[in-house]
Amino acid sequence: MISINNKRFKLIIKVGLFIFVAYLIGFFFFKLASFFKLVYEKEQLTKELQIKKQETLSLKRKVVKTKAKMVEIESKYIKKEEIDSKIKDIYKRMSVLDYNLKFLNSKKMCIDNYIIVTQLTARSKEGLKAGEGILSYLGEMKKSEKNNTIYFVNYISKAKDIKK
Repeated sequence: MISINNKRFKLIIKVGLFIFVAYLIGFFFFKLASFFKLVYEKEQLTKELQIKKQETLSLKRKVVKTKAKMVEIESKYIKKEEIDSKIKDIYKRMSVLDYNLKFLNSKKMCIDNYIIVTQLTARSKEGLKAGEGILSYLGEMKKSEKNNTIYFVNYISKAKDIKK
């Protein structure tokens, strides 16, 4: 049997208790440091989240302002329905026996730019020239490559003066 004298036993107990207390103190400080680190990170993330929320709100306000400006600007330019009716009216008045203009369609390219698709039929070369003159007056004209009677007119509208 192993025997340990009383002095050595007390020394082992003291060293064991010292190691245990040192471990407890180290564990406590480690957990305390981890806690403060987490609190610091939470504060940083909360600040960052607040900044992101403010940026998001600012961007939302800018989007609303931009949409309002777009609506205001679009209201200053002619609408597709208006251009369709005006072009049909012009073609009805300008079509004579020598040539005939027929409105087929229009496509909005941007706020002030439309492509007008027109059919021009003429009985003579002078009639064709007169019809093309009317189309070129509306805008830049291009003849279709597939059909000799179809023309594309690039119509650019001007802003209306809106009275307040």
